[in-house]
Amino acid sequence: MPHLPRQVTRATALAFAALAVPAFAFAAQAAPAPARSFTPWDKAPGMPPPVTPELLEIGGRVFRGACLGCHGEKGNGEGREGKLLQIPPRDFTQGAFISRSTPSGSLPLDTDLFRSIRHGFKPAIGMPAFNFLSDREVWAVIAHLKTFSERWKTEQVPPPVEAPPAPPRTAAAVKAGAEVYKATGCAFCHGEKGLADGSSAPSLTYDSGKPVVPANFTKLADFKCGNRPEDIFRTITAGMDGTPMPTFAEALTIEQRWQIAYFIQSLGEGAAQVAINR
Repeated sequence: MPHLPRQVTRATALAFAALAVPAFAFAAQAAPAPARSFTPWDKAPGMPPPVTPELLEIGGRVFRGACLGCHGEKGNGEGREGKLLQIPPRDFTQGAFISRSTPSGSLPLDTDLFRSIRHGFKPAIGMPAFNFLSDREVWAVIAHLKTFSERWKTEQVPPPVEAPPAPPRTAAAVKAGAEVYKATGCAFCHGEKGLADGSSAPSLTYDSGKPVVPANFTKLADFKCGNRPEDIFRTITAGMDGTPMPTFAEALTIEQRWQIAYFIQSLGEGAAQVAINR
């Protein structure tokens, strides 16, 4: 190849550079980075992405950065910080989850896990709401936590429990709910006025043996699985696996479950109104 003068070589390089810059800028404009979405806990998220090695790697990073301190390196709920929480972290190796829309004793839907991560569990004394994670990061950490239990490999996730549209809330429905609450024995744990001071409350424990405080129905913000009527109905229907809270899908009719959900919600609303009037 003949030797070219230095000025020719430099001019050629500059010309190529001038052509390359617009081409690069065009490519960047043609393929923008996908926008990060942040779906709130009470909205339905989009479809989860396929579980790939890349997604599992992201999930592992998120778990180590945001979850390991409480749930432990092995996902068994024995993290250093978790031992200081009043609400003990879930042991993912057991595959038992508190907040589900599936029948008692079964694995939850991915959307149930998504809602739990976004909503948290009584953040002041338990798991915070992870609103800073993108939807993709939440899906990724869900894929990662499934690697801790063999249940995800051997069991099928069933369809959600029946949850028909909520009937109108009326004074009669709330009054009927109070009667169902009393007849079902809810007061033994939650107290007659929903103050978590029932006669059985001091002796309640999680399946792990650690003590558990029943829900105080006068504090709607503390509800572990959401405080909307449909959230309360779902909790009554599905129960809370790993806790003393059983399912009432067989013991109560659909109508009775809506009635008791409205009554429980009214206890919190009444307490909030009293606080405002003070």
